[in-house]
Amino acid sequence: MSHDPEPDIVDIILLECRARGLDAQTAELIESRIRAEYGGQRMRIPKRNKHLTLEQRAEIRREGLSNLPTDEITAKFKIGRATLYRIMKGD
Repeated sequence: MSHDPEPDIVDIILLECRARGLDAQTAELIESRIRAEYGGQRMRIPKRNKHLTLEQRAEIRREGLSNLPTDEITAKFKIGRATLYRIMKGD
């Protein structure tokens, strides 16, 4: 039974950087430094929180004060219920 290896995130990131103009010499230097410091470790890549603009927060507050159901507001803005409540409280 063959097992697909996990993707190499360093390779993936450097390929993206190279596609956007990073030269080969710099890419090799970065790869060498990252592998020397972090090689062999399992890493977790957390998703970044979506940062809402002041305008988006204001729109969410307006919608929150309307008659729209909470589920519709959270779906429209792709936020969780807790985020909606936090914005409505005036975080």
